Amino acid sequence: MRFSAWPFLLLLLLIPILHHWWMGRNKPARVQYSLPIPGGASTSNPIRWLMILKYVALTMFILALARPQTSFRQTERTISGIDIVMVMDVSASMNIEDLNDRPRFDVAKETMEAFIKGRQNDRIGLVVFSGEPLTMAPPTLDYGLVLKALRDAQSGILKDGTGIGDGLALAVNRLRNSNAKTRIIVLLTDGDNNVGQVDPATAGDLAAGFGIRVYTIAIGREGRVKMPIRRKGVFGNTVTTYQWFENALNPELLQQIARATNGRFYRATEADALNSVFKEIDQLEKSEVKSTEKVRYDEKFQTPLKIGIFLLLLERLLTLFWWRFAL
Repeated sequence: MRFSAWPFLLLLLLIPILHHWWMGRNKPARVQYSLPIPGGASTSNPIRWLMILKYVALTMFILALARPQTSFRQTERTISGIDIVMVMDVSASMNIEDLNDRPRFDVAKETMEAFIKGRQNDRIGLVVFSGEPLTMAPPTLDYGLVLKALRDAQSGILKDGTGIGDGLALAVNRLRNSNAKTRIIVLLTDGDNNVGQVDPATAGDLAAGFGIRVYTIAIGREGRVKMPIRRKGVFGNTVTTYQWFENALNPELLQQIARATNGRFYRATEADALNSVFKEIDQLEKSEVKSTEKVRYDEKFQTPLKIGIFLLLLERLLTLFWWRFAL
């Protein structure tokens, strides 16, 4: 609420002066009645109430002169969105429990889910890979769809192996025709490339050629690790045993891909470290939002004007037909 002609509000200061002059002019006041005063009321009460009606009516007229207005604000946003494809390794080794004694796969899914929920104006897609790649969700603003695809992703649904190049190439193909100002890929893996038709370095060069930035994340520890093996027991229960094997990572390859695309390489050997990595990526890649605000003012002087007229008419009616003051 604002008053477009606010200097008229200064007229409110005249009301006390007017009251003082009015009381002096009509002292002592005499009252003539055409009807008896109800209930034996004194003559001062009717006079006081009629004067209050006059002053309130005058106040309403002054407020109407000051032109009260309400404002309506409309904000137009121009968004330079970011298209993101998250590429996750779902090979059997992602079940290794070396991130705070939790499976790499579970920690990665939880961290990616928090990352997706933290975005607002960006299209996000999901690609998974092991021995072959699969698009679980194309880049979309339907975050519910992406989150469901992420929760449905599991190890063992694809041919075994680690085809980093094929997974990255599929993500590049999903983004190459995008019109977004910024296009990025977040590639998470716990192994070295050992299968596939596309060399990872070639896929990195392909991403660079399309102006796509790739953030690479090596998750888990290298060397001798325990792989959980789960099978059905005699009574239908799940029996878990562990098998030792050598886990191979190729950080140099992931660094090469990130460097070629102006991205960054990260190592995550703890659950908290992976969470920190995604928080940093979230801060580095923010949508640019430009706001233009339009303000429209609506006139509201009619309301106090109507109230003032009503109160003035009420005061006149009471004076002429009930109390009949002779002022």
